[in-house]
Amino acid sequence: MSAAIGRLLVYLAEMHPLPQRLLAALALYAGLATLLARLHGHPADLLTRPLWTALGAWAAFAAMLILRLMDELKDVDTDRRLFPGRPLPSGRVRAADVAGLLVVTSALFLLAHAWAGALASSALVLGYAWLMFRWFFVPDRMRPRLLTTLFTHQPFVPLVLFHLALLAAAQHGISSLRPAAVATTVALFWCGLFAWEVARKIRAPEQEDAYVTYSRRLGRARAVLLAAGVQGASAAVACGLWLAGEVGPGLPLALLAGLAPALYAHVRFLRHPAPETATLRPFAEAHVFATCVGGALA
Repeated sequence: MSAAIGRLLVYLAEMHPLPQRLLAALALYAGLATLLARLHGHPADLLTRPLWTALGAWAAFAAMLILRLMDELKDVDTDRRLFPGRPLPSGRVRAADVAGLLVVTSALFLLAHAWAGALASSALVLGYAWLMFRWFFVPDRMRPRLLTTLFTHQPFVPLVLFHLALLAAAQHGISSLRPAAVATTVALFWCGLFAWEVARKIRAPEQEDAYVTYSRRLGRARAVLLAAGVQGASAAVACGLWLAGEVGPGLPLALLAGLAPALYAHVRFLRHPAPETATLRPFAEAHVFATCVGGALA
């Protein structure tokens, strides 16, 4: 047991570092819950009801970890060919270790939500994750098709965001959710996460190999425009909410602050496509964090 825990700590340190992921989960829930409360005319209640805040952060963290562990197991053959140095294909962690952590995390995910009376939506999140893990029972058709995988796997993100919105509504005593407010909140955060998913799989021409990327499937310019477009859409939504008097200026200012460096990175890469300009992922992550900050300032 102790050996397995040691191997998993090595795995988590390299593939899912706990401090960063916990901070990201807390920021995501805090931003989403505050924005949702603001759009419903309720004051944010994150500190006076800390158990609910902890549950929301746990829900976001556990969903990310479950997805990471499932991807680790279903992509192990690909990783052996393309990323042999990673913990699982290198043998520094065993498949049984990863599977065991997946079972424990999934069980704790459901138990925590059962305590809060949110078992149905948490089960829906876990059920969709399981379908993704099984490649929707057509692995041979889905594995080589990146765009099909994108459009079938991406619904998991708004599903998690909707689940977090339900937790936020319960925390803030919002008995009657406004569909438009929920959809706007989910869409705003989904834009940043969607852009991150695309940006992390964009490469310069000399970096392309057997790993399937959006820059190879869509072309470099279209892949970049897709990521930049949804980032710009989130800023436009934030500005629209402010102009309509739904939120304060903190939300659009934070989104614009996150958008500016991301757009700079996109333009730089398009003008000079090279390995040193192709690292768009950190800019996409900064944009997601700016969205969380903006939600908290709304």
